[in-house]
Formats: sequence, C-alpha cells, structure tokens
Amino acid sequence: MSIVKPFKALKHLAKHPHTVRYPYQKHTDIEGTDLPTERYRGFHSNNIETCIGCQLCAKVCPANAITYVKIENAGKKGLKWRPVIDYGRCCYCGFCTDICPTKSLILTPRYELVTEKIEEFKFIPTLQVREKKDKAIDISEVIFSPEEYKPPQEKAKD
Repeated sequence: MSIVKPFKALKHLAKHPHTVRYPYQKHTDIEGTDLPTERYRGFHSNNIETCIGCQLCAKVCPANAITYVKIENAGKKGLKWRPVIDYGRCCYCGFCTDICPTKSLILTPRYELVTEKIEEFKFIPTLQVREKKDKAIDISEVIFSPEEYKPPQEKAKD
C-alpha cells in the first residue's frame, strides 16, 4: 500500500458534485433537456368516464397493486367498477396501461406526492392527473373513496 494513494483523493475536493440539489436545481440530461421526459412512468391517470371496468389491469398487475371499487354514476354505460392503485405496491411496469382496451388508464410523467399519511398513497386516479404539466400531484386531484366522485357536468347549450 502506497502512502500517496490517500492524497490522490484530494484532487476531487475541487470538483463539482455529481448530485443534483433537488428541488432547487432541475434534473437535465446531457443535452440539457428537463428530466423526467414525457415517456417517464409516474403516477397513473384514468378517465373514469371512458373506463369500462373490465378489471384486466388488476389481473395483469404483477405486484397486485390494483383493486377495484364501485362508483355510482360513472361512465355512460353504467359500468361502475373503477381501479384503485396502491402506490406502495406499484412497480410502474406499465402492464396495466398496455392491456387497457379503452386506453383510459395511462402512466403520466408526474412523480411527486408529498404526504405524511400512508393511506394517501392508495387512491383512484382521475383525469386531472393527466391534464397538469408540473411534476407534483396535489391531493385534491385524486379520489380516495367512491363517495367523492362527481360526474362531469353537461355543457349548457345556448
């Protein structure tokens, strides 16, 4: 063992760290593009009105992260079963979105959810998750129980 080897580490003290001081700095790739990209697999978004409640996503989920609850007044055909996703179990593989026949369930590039309650990581994804472009999810954008669902209002015709 050489006496000089520990001193070779001193040259790294003058270099910048490789870590990102998140949330104060943005994540970027080599070209300077903001990360994560649009193809990033983050939280789910589900259009409750076009979801047919077939439960294929729950059957294909390798982590058993998807269960179903009954929601009244959801959808045009009166099919009432909608997915509830447990993000403590979800591995973000995307199998559920690939098998969805109506493509109402998708993965969004949104990945931030800050909460102190573990129960809030299990919720019914909504269309509002898909519509916003920032990376953080607000608790008001999701549904925790079927009673919270309000069907969209019909537009008034002039």
